[in-house]
Amino acid sequence: MPRRKKVKLELLQCMSERKVSFRKRNTGLVKKLSELSTLCDVDVCDIILNPFHSSFDVWPSLPGVQSVLTKFRHIPEGEQTKHMYNLETFTQERIQKTREQVRKLRMENRRIEIEQIINQCMSGGSFDIKNNYNLLNDMDLVLKQDIQELFIRIKALKG
Repeated sequence: MPRRKKVKLELLQCMSERKVSFRKRNTGLVKKLSELSTLCDVDVCDIILNPFHSSFDVWPSLPGVQSVLTKFRHIPEGEQTKHMYNLETFTQERIQKTREQVRKLRMENRRIEIEQIINQCMSGGSFDIKNNYNLLNDMDLVLKQDIQELFIRIKALKG
């Protein structure tokens, strides 16, 4: 069975497609909540304003939802909001994670670039590194790290 392509998250313009998507996704969400409740023995509920019937869809039932909400309201306010996400918080966390990934990739790319320059210099090639103190500093750091890794390997081999 072929994989489905990733869905672009934007408002569906066609009303009939929107209704079908809402119904299917709502059913899938309720199924996942039921599985989560059963498998992990946790209290869960679902309240969704159905835009097509101007009513609320609740799961598992109104008394079940009221029970979960009562338990939630008895938790101190700081604990209630501790793990809550809104779109802004979620987006900020994703941006921060992406920035960290970019930073790590840049560092790795710089290390690879420095190693290539070192290899070029060691194989007799010429490379003008005069007056480039940042490059010399980076080369020094990479060489020191490589030497330290060699000592660790030697120590491990000796036992």
